[in-house]
This record gives sequence, C-alpha cells and structure tokens, in this order.
Amino acid sequence: MAPSTLDHRPNRTVAEILAAEDGKGWHMNPSLIRLYSILVPACLMICVTNGYDSSLLNGLQSVPNWQEYFDHPTGAILGFMSASYPLGAILSTPFSAIISDRYGRRWSIFIGSIIMIAGVAIQTASNNLAAFITSRIIVGFGITLALTAGPVLISELVHPSHRVFVTALYATTFYIGSLICAWVVYGTLEIHSSWSWRTPTLLQGMPAVFQVAFIWLLPESPRWLIHKGREEDALQILVQYHANGEQNDELVVAEYYEIREILRAEQEVETNSLKLFFATPGNRKRLLIIIILAVAGQWSGNGLVSYYLSKILQTIGITEPREQLKINGAITCTNYATSVLAAIAAARIGRRWLFVGGGLGMWLTFSALTIGIAVYNELELDGAGKAALAFIFIYYTTFNLALNPTLYLYPSEILPFNLRATGMSVLIFTNKAALFFNQFVNPIGMDDLGWKYYLVYVAWLLVEVVLFYLFFPETFGKTLETIAEVFDRPTGEAESNSDEKEKEPKMGAVHVDSVPVHKQMV
Repeated sequence: MAPSTLDHRPNRTVAEILAAEDGKGWHMNPSLIRLYSILVPACLMICVTNGYDSSLLNGLQSVPNWQEYFDHPTGAILGFMSASYPLGAILSTPFSAIISDRYGRRWSIFIGSIIMIAGVAIQTASNNLAAFITSRIIVGFGITLALTAGPVLISELVHPSHRVFVTALYATTFYIGSLICAWVVYGTLEIHSSWSWRTPTLLQGMPAVFQVAFIWLLPESPRWLIHKGREEDALQILVQYHANGEQNDELVVAEYYEIREILRAEQEVETNSLKLFFATPGNRKRLLIIIILAVAGQWSGNGLVSYYLSKILQTIGITEPREQLKINGAITCTNYATSVLAAIAAARIGRRWLFVGGGLGMWLTFSALTIGIAVYNELELDGAGKAALAFIFIYYTTFNLALNPTLYLYPSEILPFNLRATGMSVLIFTNKAALFFNQFVNPIGMDDLGWKYYLVYVAWLLVEVVLFYLFFPETFGKTLETIAEVFDRPTGEAESNSDEKEKEPKMGAVHVDSVPVHKQMV
C-alpha cells in the first residue's frame, strides 16, 4: 500500500472506526506490545528524572552529612541551590523546539539525556557549592530537551485509542522518580561519609542512561516523518505498529489520510511557530492556556511540599531526620497511586472536570493545611500539627487530580503539529521560570513570614480555579486531528466548553464526529 493509493477520502474517520470498536479491549497486538515495552525506558523515564530531582534536594536537607558538607545552606543560598535546576531548563528552552522539529523527537531526547548524564557525573563529584550548583544547571539544561520531545513523541506515536491514557501516564512517572529518590536517601542516611548524599545524587542519572540505550529502538513520530516528506516511512510505522503489519487496515488508512491532510493544510501557512501563536484567536487562546497551566504546575503550593518538606515538618514539630524521610517516602507512595488514578480519570471523564474540581479541592485542602500549621504555631496544639500532616496527603491527592496527568497531556493535544514542539517549549520554559522564582523565594518567605507565607498560595489557588473555569475547554472525545474544532470553529458556529455530548470509549479510545480540515486551525 503506497501513499499514492491513499489520495481518496476513507469511508470512515478514525473516530468512527474507534467508536465502532469500543468495548473490544485495548487493540493490543504483538507489535504494539513491543512498541510500548520500548516506550517505557525510552520515553516514560524522562519524567522520572524530573521527579527524582524534586525529591533529591528535599531529602538531602534531612541528611546531616550533606548539611555539614555545604555548611548548612539556608535562605537565598538554599533557594538558589533548588532554583539552579529550573534555571538550566530555562536556558535550553530556545534550542528544544528547534532540535525536536528539525532533527526529530528522538534526537532531542538523546541529546538531552547525554547532557543530563554529564551533569549528574559532575554533581556526584562536587566538592564545593559552586560545582554542585553548576552541575544542577547542566542537568536542568538537558531535561528541557527531553521533556519537550517526550510527550510529543508519545502522543504522536501510540495507538489513537491509547493516546489519552498513555500520555497522561507519562506525567505519573514523576512520582516514580520521587519515590525512588525518597527511599534511596532514607536507605543511605546511615552511611558515615559523603556517599550518604553522593549515592542518591549518582542514581539521578539512571533514567537518562535507559533513554540513551533504548531511544534508537523506538520509531520516529509518523507525523514528523510526513511533515518532512517521508510519507512512505510514516505509513510503514503505522502499518507495523497500529495494524500489526496489515497493509490494508481501515484504521491505518484513515489515520494516514487525516494526518496528511491536516499537515498539508498547516504547511500552506506561515511556518514560524512563534508568529503562529498570535495569528488567530484560537492560537492566542492556546498560548494563554499553556502559560496558565505552566504557572499553576508550580505555584499551587506543591513547590513548598516537594522541595521544602523538611522545613514544613519542622514547623509542626517533626524534627528527627529519619522520621522526616519516612514521611517523605510515604507521601511519594501516595502521590504515585493517586496520580495513576488521575490518569485513568483523564481518559474516562475528561480534562475540564479535573481542572475545575481538582483546583477547588486544592484550594480547600491547602487552606486547611495552612490553618493547621497556624494553629500549631500560635497555640502549640499537637492535634493541629497532626491534622496539618494529614492534609499534606489530602492536598496532594487533589493536586494530582488537577495537574499531574493534564500538565503534559492537555498541551500536547490542544496544539496542532506546527505548534506542538514550540508550544511544549513554551510550557516548559514558563513552568521552569515559575519554579525558579518560586524555589528562590520560598525559603526566604518561609524564614521571614513563617506560616503567614502560606496565605499567598491560598489566595493564588482561588485565582487558578477561576482561570480553569473560564479558559479551559473540554477536549474529551477528540483525536489529535479533530481537537482543532474546539478552538477554531468556522465562523458563525458556536463554541462549547463543557457541553460535549460524545461518549469517549474506555481507557482513552476516542469517539468524535468528523470535522472538515480548515486553515483557521493554524
């Protein structure tokens, strides 16, 4: 089956085919099993590094040898140590979309992984504060290259009935990294040398090693290949993995046709992605959503608990290092379990409900956490401290519902191909810029204002709920090629945010009506 034979419109759309097959399982075949077995170490490990880092510096603050080695950093110094990682991520953002779009998703992941391995090596060998901070900047520089391409490659490569769940699952691996790090730090606490902190630091490079080893076993994005004029290569990837080698498979014919027609329409307009963000109302809305989501991913109070749990626990009377590390490990276990449930929810009930409902939950539970810490500090009631500890767990459950599966899933699906890599770069740049500011300011605010600093996040979380409600439309029941109708409806057609009536098949299978390809999308 050559591309030239697919110039006619298929009898059914991808959405219609998947809707007819709803209830027949996960469309798994031997080729898909092989694909996903490679996808795990090659792509899903990227967020493991991100999560590992969030737990690393948090855990090291409870390690006496690390504190002594770096002269008990506090305030601005501690803040800059935390912020050096997102600073590196910010610095590499201008290159991430260029590499991903020009050379392919796999090259971006490979180069980023090599840089991360080099940064971890320097970090492990650090013998002074400057070397430690520099190494964290290097690790951060590499993570952006991989993070930009990872969710894009997943969403463009996996079977369309698995896209939502697998892309949502990508973000949950953040907590696998956090979980591993929390217990590694706990296990090395009793080492009576600098290896009590060098060992967990060294292991941060393991996910990148897996990515380097497996990324070239993974096929390239069919959409990227078609964009580069390699239509035959793209078609064969779809045939091999989505149809288990069946040349005339109806789904593959429909997929190929829809992808090609959308990309042809996009190529007829200006290709400068940054300019495209301001070209249409739909694209401006996409950009606004990405910025809101990126900031919310770091300014929802999670930065306090992720990076400064030790300081929070001290404010409620938990000061013993081993006890702090146990709590850190327990929190990461809970986070991973709830984030997987959130990924399933994203595929079954949609994204808007998670944003609004989870956002409201974050505001309520973080407010309760703040009240517990305030009462313990002002009245010294042990019960208030225990309640605050419980609300840390409850708060994270709501955070995971709102922002864990959706942080990479939502942008990767609302962006058309021409904007996808650049849009993910904007997301990561804004996210890491928010993290840099947040992590630099947080220890200063906590030292100067105590529990009153938490009120800043209480107020901001309420703002987030309003923004989610006003600007985040539902994408439930859409394929990558048809989501454009939510943002770029033809003139005169009313837009609906949450009143979608389609029923999405289980675990991410998609059911939508076909929509015409129109240039307004780009």
